[in-house]
Amino acid sequence: MQNKSILAVAILAAVSSCVGAQETFHDIERITVTANKFEQAINNTLATVNVIERAQIERSNVRDLPSLLNTVAGVDIIRNGGFGQQTSVFLRGAATKHVLVLVDGVRISDANSGSVSFTNIPLNSIERVEVVKGARAAIYGSDALAGVINIITRQAEQHQISLTSGSHNYVAYQQAGYMSSDALSLRFNLGYEDTKGYDVTGKDAAMARGKNHDSDGYNNKNVGFNLSYDNAYIGQLSALAQYSEGDAEYDNAWGNDAYEFENYTAKFAWKKQQGVFGHYASVSTSQEENTQIGTPEHDIYSTKRVELEYRALYRWSKAVQLTAGMNRLNEDLSEASAEFTHSERTNKAVFVGGFYNQGPWLANIVARSDDYDFHGRANTYTAGFGFKPNDTVTFRVNHGTAFRAPTLTQAYVKNSPWYIPNPDIEPEEASNSEVGVSLETGWGQYDVAIFNNRINKLIVNLPNETGKYIASNVDKASMKGVELSASASVWGLEHTINLTLLDAKDNSTGKKLVRRPDTTFNYTLSKSWDKLDVNVAMQYRSSRPSIALYDSQFNAFERTLSAYTIFNLAANYALFDNLKLTARLDNITDKAYITAGTGIATDGSTLGYVPQGRQAYVGATVNF
Repeated sequence: MQNKSILAVAILAAVSSCVGAQETFHDIERITVTANKFEQAINNTLATVNVIERAQIERSNVRDLPSLLNTVAGVDIIRNGGFGQQTSVFLRGAATKHVLVLVDGVRISDANSGSVSFTNIPLNSIERVEVVKGARAAIYGSDALAGVINIITRQAEQHQISLTSGSHNYVAYQQAGYMSSDALSLRFNLGYEDTKGYDVTGKDAAMARGKNHDSDGYNNKNVGFNLSYDNAYIGQLSALAQYSEGDAEYDNAWGNDAYEFENYTAKFAWKKQQGVFGHYASVSTSQEENTQIGTPEHDIYSTKRVELEYRALYRWSKAVQLTAGMNRLNEDLSEASAEFTHSERTNKAVFVGGFYNQGPWLANIVARSDDYDFHGRANTYTAGFGFKPNDTVTFRVNHGTAFRAPTLTQAYVKNSPWYIPNPDIEPEEASNSEVGVSLETGWGQYDVAIFNNRINKLIVNLPNETGKYIASNVDKASMKGVELSASASVWGLEHTINLTLLDAKDNSTGKKLVRRPDTTFNYTLSKSWDKLDVNVAMQYRSSRPSIALYDSQFNAFERTLSAYTIFNLAANYALFDNLKLTARLDNITDKAYITAGTGIATDGSTLGYVPQGRQAYVGATVNF
C-alpha cells in the first residue's frame, strides 16, 4: 500500500510540474446542494464531493448511468451484463446498500435488498450527479454509511432532440425542453431506449444448450418535468416528477428470466428567504417496483415511500449559520408478493447543525436523532474542520457516524420458504474518518483524501436448524485507503485523472471483502478544436476476490478475478450551429474480462457475467 501511494503521489506531482508551464486553466465555481442540504462551495462542505455536470455527460456520450459513475474516484461498478441488468456500486469499498441514492433528494432504493436500479435511471433525465463521500446519516438518516449519490434531474435551458443508434440493435430517442412565462417556468424531458442485447452470462461449452442461450434485451420509456413558480411574497414553489417503465431479460436456469419495472419519484417543495431566515418544506413520494416474469409465479418487489420534511437555516452572523429541522419517512411494502407481520414502518427524525466560515477557518457539526418503528432510536453526528490559508489550498478533516436500519424482511418476513424473521435484529452501525487537502490553481485542480470507514453489526443471513436463514448481527468490516484526483490543462490537452488505493477487509475473518479491487485508476484525455471535440478514456481495475463459486456438483471454490484495462473513445462534431454529430466506441480493444463470477465450468475455468464487448454508437443532436 505504501509503495503504491508513493507512486501515485509521484504521478500527480509530475503532472503538476507540467501544468506549471501553462498560462491558465478555466474553472467554474462548483456549488453543491447535497452535502449539507443547502448551497455551498464544494471546499466549504469539508467532505470529498465529486460533481458530474450535464456538459460532461454530453461530451462523453455514455449510454447509461453505471458507465458514468464508473469514472468517479472511489467508485467501482459491478455489472451483471449490459443494459437493464443488475448493477452494484461500491463506494470506497462499501456495498450499494450502504450508499444512500437519491433523485432530487428522494430515496429510490429497494427497501429490502438495498439495491438500486441504476441502469433504469435514464441519462437524458439527469442534469447533474453529486457524489458525497463519508458518513452522512446526520444529514439524511439511514443508509448513508459510506456516502450519498444525489441525482438532480434535467434543467434544460433550450429545446434539444437526440437520436442514437448502435450495437445490438440499440436505438434511443431523447428530448428535453424549456418554457417560461414571467415567474413560471417548465422544464421537461422524455426518452425511449431499446436494444436486442446480448447473452449476458458465460456458458459451459460442455453443457447442453438451454433457454439461457439467447440475447437479453432491454426497453425503457421515461418522462419527467420540473415546474417552478417564483414569487417575491410567497417564495419559490416547485413540483418535480420523473417516471420510467420498461422491461429487461436476464439468465436464470430455474425460474423467471425477465422483469418489468415501473419506477417514479415526485416532489412538491417550497422555499423562501425571509431576512436572516431561510425556510424549506417538501413532501415527496416514490415507487421502486419490478415484477419477475417468465414462469407462472410472478414475484413482485415493491417499495413505496412518502416523506415530509421541514428545515430552517438561520444566519446568526456573517461567519455563523445554524440549521434545524424535522423529517418523517414512511416505507410501505404491502404491494410486494412477500408476506410480513408488519409491512409498513415510519421513521421520525429531528436534526440540528452549525456552520462556521471566518477567515482561514471552517467548521461544521450536525447531530440527528432517528426513531424507527420497531427498531428504536439511532443518534448520529458528523463534524468537520478546515483551514484555508489562501484561495488555493484547503485542508480538511471530518468524522461521522451512521446506521442502516434492518429491513422488514429481516425482522418480520412471514411464510417464506427461505427465511425466518428476527424481530430482535439491530441496525448496522458505522464510523467514518477522513483527512484531505485540495488545491485549486490557474493551472488545475487536485485533491488527496485518506479515509477509514468501519461498519459494525453487519447483518448476514445464517442457516439455522430448520434449514432456513435468519438475519443476524455478526460481522464487521473496515475499508480504508487513499484517493488522488487531478484535472489539468497540459500542452493544449485536458487531463482528468483519479486513482484509488483500497484495503477492504472482513474483520470477522481477516479476508479481503469480495468483489472489491485494491486499485482503480481512471484517466481521460480530451482535446477540443473549433467544431470537434474528442476524448479517450482508460479504466484500470486490479484483481479482486470473487464470491464463492460452485460447479455442477455444487462444490464450492474460491477464485480471484483477473485485473483488466479497457479504453473508450468519444467524439462530437458541430456540423452546424444547432446540429451536432455524436459517436462513441466502448471497449475499443474488445477486452474480455469478468467483474462478477457465476460458477465453475466443467474444465475448471471461471464462468461469469459477460461485460459489454466492443460497442459502437452514432447519433445526432439538435438544439433549438
